[in-house]
Amino acid sequence: MADPVSAAPAAGGERRMSFMTQMEIAEAIAQKRAVILPTGATEAHGPHMPTDTDTHQVEHIAWLLAQRIDALVAPPVAYGISKTFEFFPGTISLSIPTYQAMLFEIGAALVRQGFEHLIILNGNRPNGTANDAVARHLVDELDAAHTFKVSAVSYWEPAAEKIHALRRSVPGGMGHGCEFETGFQLATRPELVKMERLAGAHYGPVGWDLVAPTEPVRTYMRRPRPAAGHAAIFGDPSSATAEAGQVFIDTVVEVLEQTFRTLRGSYEERR
Repeated sequence: MADPVSAAPAAGGERRMSFMTQMEIAEAIAQKRAVILPTGATEAHGPHMPTDTDTHQVEHIAWLLAQRIDALVAPPVAYGISKTFEFFPGTISLSIPTYQAMLFEIGAALVRQGFEHLIILNGNRPNGTANDAVARHLVDELDAAHTFKVSAVSYWEPAAEKIHALRRSVPGGMGHGCEFETGFQLATRPELVKMERLAGAHYGPVGWDLVAPTEPVRTYMRRPRPAAGHAAIFGDPSSATAEAGQVFIDTVVEVLEQTFRTLRGSYEERR
């Protein structure tokens, strides 16, 4: 599958704001097209995958989704909440307040320009709850002067049940640098995946999972450290394949399209 950064413009015109002129963006706003803001991270993803994994994946999904729902894709946020892997080389993390302040300013700029539907599409799990708070904050601060709505979702969440049914790893095997993410990378950028470097690495299932039903209580403990032999992996990447990764991607995009075509507000004004 073509990468979103290098692929040719989709049928119906360019969708990436970075490649559009101000006049083209103004026309899209006048057409009431939604804008997708991908939020990723720059962080260690095991010895076998690049540090831009989360950003690449959410931008890729955003680009595919934009074609389905006729939306634009804003430049991705490449730095997120990555304190968990702060001790690993290549990880660049923002503090939660800094991240939320930045995301609010980006979202507010898009709303003030006239976009009536902002989709904050997340690709790094720790960003998720922060994104939800920012979505609420945008409405709280701007709905008196602007008519708009904000959706906040991690791209894998709507398809979680379907992805869980397709998995090869046990619950806890799809977390970080795992079967899901490794399969995604094998399907889209196999030249950047170094499966042979997993030999001798310490990894395995953990107490949370991207798609499996898990305990709703989140328990945070001492962060992993490379000095202790941790591989910056939560889950099991050994079962990943490019073929399965492509099925994961197709399933995610299909369900996201359905989600946004049948979208209802979490609350609404009554008359």
